[in-house]
Amino acid sequence: MSAAARKSRRVLVVGATGRLGVAISEALANRGDEIVLTARDPNKLAQMAISLDRGRGPAQVVCADLTHRDAVSQIVEGLRTAIPATDERGSIDDIVLACGPFPRTPFDELRREDLERTLTVHCIAPLLLVHALAGDLAKAKGAVVALGDAGTTRPYEHHVAYLTAKGAVRTGLRALAVELAPDVRVNIAELGIVADPEADADPLRQHRLATRSQLGRFGTPEEVVHVVLALLDATWATGEIWGIGR
Repeated sequence: MSAAARKSRRVLVVGATGRLGVAISEALANRGDEIVLTARDPNKLAQMAISLDRGRGPAQVVCADLTHRDAVSQIVEGLRTAIPATDERGSIDDIVLACGPFPRTPFDELRREDLERTLTVHCIAPLLLVHALAGDLAKAKGAVVALGDAGTTRPYEHHVAYLTAKGAVRTGLRALAVELAPDVRVNIAELGIVADPEADADPLRQHRLATRSQLGRFGTPEEVVHVVLALLDATWATGEIWGIGR
């Protein structure tokens, strides 16, 4: 379908100010979608909202910290205020879950708080948010696409809490795909290592990590964006896990 013929979608990007969240939001805006951004830093959100203006005005933003118990209700209330739902259309059509952070938790230092925090950010809050917006998604025959991690099937050191949370949301989202079918599709892009020039300054470390991939290199944000957009548009796919960069 050509860009001109394609109908614009209203997409909520969760974790929008992270590196991949930014890339995904920009790609969605570039193809004519209406973006709603949520993250915890109001200054970054405000800057992003302006940068995503493609002649339709700044993007809508809802500031919320997923570690807080009221984050989901805060996001939903913010959406309803900014974009009131109607009988025909909800406040959003699709959701992209690009939640961070990526905490390093050496096993010897693992605490209950580490598990609780990462489970809340990467699993509990995202699942509850999809649950809260299920009616909106159904009205639009919408889609949920989440960023997963290849480490759930090929674990690596010093990230027990993070990988536990990513594994939990992997299962939870596949269960939601069953619960929400046939009106809502739920899919996961399960990522290997994505290049980050600022964080990957050590050539030896880069080489060692790159050899974990069969392709012998890191991925790029653009390659992640390609998969996310494809899953948003894949109207005959749900409950799927698209592994890239493994």
